Amino acid sequence: MQIRKKLFIVSGGTYGKLGNAYVVEHSEGYLLIDSSVPGAQETILSNLRHWDISEDKVTHVLLTHGHDDHAGCAAYFQKKGAKVYVGAPDADMLINGNFGSESPQTNHVMPPCTPDATFTEDTVLEIGGLSVQVILAPGHTDGTVLYYVQVGEDHVLFSGDTFYTDGEKGDAAYTGWKGDMTYSGEKLGESFAKLWKMDLKPTIIVGGHGIPRVGNDAHESIKIAYKYWMLNNR
Repeated sequence: MQIRKKLFIVSGGTYGKLGNAYVVEHSEGYLLIDSSVPGAQETILSNLRHWDISEDKVTHVLLTHGHDDHAGCAAYFQKKGAKVYVGAPDADMLINGNFGSESPQTNHVMPPCTPDATFTEDTVLEIGGLSVQVILAPGHTDGTVLYYVQVGEDHVLFSGDTFYTDGEKGDAAYTGWKGDMTYSGEKLGESFAKLWKMDLKPTIIVGGHGIPRVGNDAHESIKIAYKYWMLNNR
């Protein structure tokens, strides 16, 4: 599904799969932001073919965190030549292909891959004419990151599972699953406080689940999500 001229959603609940995955066009190819579950591979490839996007043109896979419903197809695209990025604390999930020996969530598995680069601090990635702002946001997992980038005339916030927009009118926002061993409501609150102080003004918010929120008031979803954390995560 095309959200904007250079922004697509290629997997997720819209397609009966767990974990939204997005494609962003740049001057040298395409970014894949999150990669859904392993079982979504053909869905992603089918959507790429529909939009005449070669899978070999995916240059980077930027993961908001290491869970299998977000990193599930990262190994496939890495084998095709894409570079995989993830927050440093979540790297072991990719390397092991699971949540680790201490986690009882043994059904969460994916093809393993070793990240090409990891994030240890906020930074900016310059990729094909795009400046991708990387924002560390631990809480959902220790290695969770958000991505903020201008695509055409829009400012797009990829919020992962820190929060996602939903509801009949897109005016609801929820925080993600709490089943990770490193989940921390306290850290999540600190990340929301950090995001709130940044005073970003995204015109599109696309989360790891839920539906895209598009429009000049999309940034209001940050406040809605922050309030949701206050009521449900402390």
